[in-house]
Amino acid sequence: MWAQLMRRVHDELYEAREPADRPTVTALARAANLSPPYVSESFSGKRRPRLAPFLSMVTALGGDPREWEPRWHRAWAEQDPAPCEDPAAGGAPAPDRAAVPSARPAALPGVDDDDRAPAPAPPGDAPAAALRRYPVRRLLRAVAAWLLAVLAWPARSRRDAYAAQLRRRLVKQVRDRTAVELGRAEAHHYLTPRFAILTAPEHDRSHAGRARRSRRARRAEPVAVPAQAATLRALYEDTDDLVLLGRPGMGKTTQLAALAHRLAVEALDTPDTPDAPDAPCDRSAGHVPVYLRLDTYRGEPVEEWLAAAMAQQYRGVSGILVRTWLQEHRLVPVLDGLDEVPEPERSRCVAELRRLRRSCPGMAVGCRTDEADLRRLAQDLRALRYVEVLPPSRRDVQDFLAADRGALADVHAALEGDPDLWPLFQSPMMLNFIRLTYRYRPADDLRAPGSLAERRGRILDAYTRECLRRERPRPDADPERTLTWLASLARMLTARKEHVLYLDRLDLTWLTPAEQVLPRIVPNVVMAVAALGLPVVWLAAAVPAGMLDTSVRDAAALAAAMAVNVAAQAYQSEKHHLARGGGPRVEQRGAVAAPMAANAPAMVLILCWLVFVVEADLTAPGCWIVGLAYAWVALTQLEASFTPVFQPVEQMRWTWFRQELMIYSSPLKYHLARGLLSGLVSVALICLLGYVVLLLCPQPAWIAPAAAVFLGFLYAFGNQFEPSLQDRRPRPNEGVRRSVRFCLVHGLAGLAAAGLGLLALITAAAPGGDSLRRAAFAAALLGGQFAVIRGFRFGGLAVVHHWTVRAVLAQRGRTPYRYRRFLDAAEQRVLLHRTDSGYFFPHRLLQLHLDAAPEDLLPRLLPPPP
Repeated sequence: MWAQLMRRVHDELYEAREPADRPTVTALARAANLSPPYVSESFSGKRRPRLAPFLSMVTALGGDPREWEPRWHRAWAEQDPAPCEDPAAGGAPAPDRAAVPSARPAALPGVDDDDRAPAPAPPGDAPAAALRRYPVRRLLRAVAAWLLAVLAWPARSRRDAYAAQLRRRLVKQVRDRTAVELGRAEAHHYLTPRFAILTAPEHDRSHAGRARRSRRARRAEPVAVPAQAATLRALYEDTDDLVLLGRPGMGKTTQLAALAHRLAVEALDTPDTPDAPDAPCDRSAGHVPVYLRLDTYRGEPVEEWLAAAMAQQYRGVSGILVRTWLQEHRLVPVLDGLDEVPEPERSRCVAELRRLRRSCPGMAVGCRTDEADLRRLAQDLRALRYVEVLPPSRRDVQDFLAADRGALADVHAALEGDPDLWPLFQSPMMLNFIRLTYRYRPADDLRAPGSLAERRGRILDAYTRECLRRERPRPDADPERTLTWLASLARMLTARKEHVLYLDRLDLTWLTPAEQVLPRIVPNVVMAVAALGLPVVWLAAAVPAGMLDTSVRDAAALAAAMAVNVAAQAYQSEKHHLARGGGPRVEQRGAVAAPMAANAPAMVLILCWLVFVVEADLTAPGCWIVGLAYAWVALTQLEASFTPVFQPVEQMRWTWFRQELMIYSSPLKYHLARGLLSGLVSVALICLLGYVVLLLCPQPAWIAPAAAVFLGFLYAFGNQFEPSLQDRRPRPNEGVRRSVRFCLVHGLAGLAAAGLGLLALITAAAPGGDSLRRAAFAAALLGGQFAVIRGFRFGGLAVVHHWTVRAVLAQRGRTPYRYRRFLDAAEQRVLLHRTDSGYFFPHRLLQLHLDAAPEDLLPRLLPPPP
């Protein structure tokens, strides 16, 4: 353990410096106030450094003692299976030469075994004289500390018990999730993996005994040494810092899942604290293994990415809990898919993973090595051990085929007749595809000549055809259409550098700029039609009841004209945005004035139609009610531009400080625009409410101002609800379901609060006669209008937006209209796999194989017409 600790000091601090700035042993000893032999023996693995000298060496090399002190304590706890004790109580144990590991880290310049001089003993951790000073003060502090510990013990015990419960809950989720991954790999016959440990080549020693690596030696490829261990857990146990490499299809994901599964099982079997005080320390006690994929990393700090990824994939995990585990050195991340990180973010990801390693008791990372850049990327991690997954041997392949020899007889015969197929068969992924494709079927595709890439492509084609012919859930009536949809899904996921489709996350980024016009227009038009249609329906009931004397026809014509104007104005805005080439809409020059000028002819035509064709009386009370309702809706739509209303509403909370979108780069512009819109919305609301109340209940005169104050307060209170996304969704399209639920709940709650409040206020202010009837009509209109606006703002617009995007994708032929049914059918045919609410291809190679144009893919996969 001490040799590994000093090796990390050498690799992370000494090697990170420029060659000219790397100190010799003498210079390092002088800077750390130590003797040169003490530094030499520490870095050569012959001495276990005590805490104070170790921190002095770290500080002299430019490291942070606060980061390295926990590592020294972990090495002290792991050095010997002796009972646990506090190293700070009596300092470090005396050096024991018999317990020092034989492996030595790379030496520093000046480390020479033959050149040693007698040195004084290293200084202790604390002067003995300091312990004899201020005895009364130290006694009082000790008594106070004991009293605080006794008083805080119940709360601490409850907190620790709850933290242990959360930890076990997460570890169980990791165990169950990785068990699903292993179940897919072990469904038929599990291939025993073979590993090789990659070691650096030996380098020559020169220059007066100093160990220096030449440039040629530094650039030399590591040497693969076959490992005796048959599990990745055994290889991980020695170093707790491992990088798993391998070509595509060798089973890296399965092996990392097996490692995470084994770590989770061990963590569940190991208690957090020993049962007896003299029980030996367990290195895995309290550890929290977690299995994640790195394909969602986008350059953020690794702590933020870990918190977001764990919250998305595991329930009951908060960011505070993740950061606490990191601070306590409990989290053991098993990360797959370093090669799937977007290329611009890979170097940042490697640097963040190196920094993460300092806060974790262990870490494992998986990466492909079919490209030289990826191999260099993995080497930049500077892990203590690199392991490569070796291809299955010929004996392993024969055992795999013999496990189902009757069904795979023709495959066995094809392999015996063509030895060139062996490299293709020595892949667990390809063996699984071959088994699923050619069971009880002739393997003529294997006998066709061609290169390995061509034969692999024919196998994947045959696998896809076989999946389409399956009878579950029912025969595919139109395989050409199904393949078109699968190819479109593969293209979209590959272009977005993703591998999982979340149905409720289909947004505008899945469409081209020209296709985004309709989904941007339709939600606002639907909201305007609903909000303008409600006053017309109310007038159709209020006029026959004798509440008002106005023309319903004129009000309906005005509402229709305003709805058409909303659609035309939205179209002109999108057209102007496309002409400008995208970018922030508000910051563009003429983003508001130019579309309004372009829409002026349409507005003139609409006005002429109202005045000369319909001959509508625009001064009638009905038209005033519709116009005020339109002003309220239009201003609310502008105000909603400060909030992500097109985003699914999966959870909601009320807060005093609601976060909004910064649509202006200048804070002054933002606050001016936000304040002006809020003021205009309030004016429109007060005018509509006051006009309706004065028409229906003119006496007493204070009813209208009181009702306006009440509804304004209710509107301000409702604006403080903050919607957000849910990180983990148990079912596909769960986000849209929750958005519908919040839309209905929020709308009905607004209707109840506004309608009942206005009804009670007006009835109490003007009792007697038909005041209750008039109050009911006023509450119905205003409460209904309030409910429509709130419902669309909190979930309704997101639902309409989602289904419009789905409709555009389906109309373009890229997805079916009933996408969920298609994805479930593809999962049952083993064309897709499912994880919670997402769908993904069985392997990345199959996704890349289907990432082709339909005119190139369909002739290969579908039989020719008779």
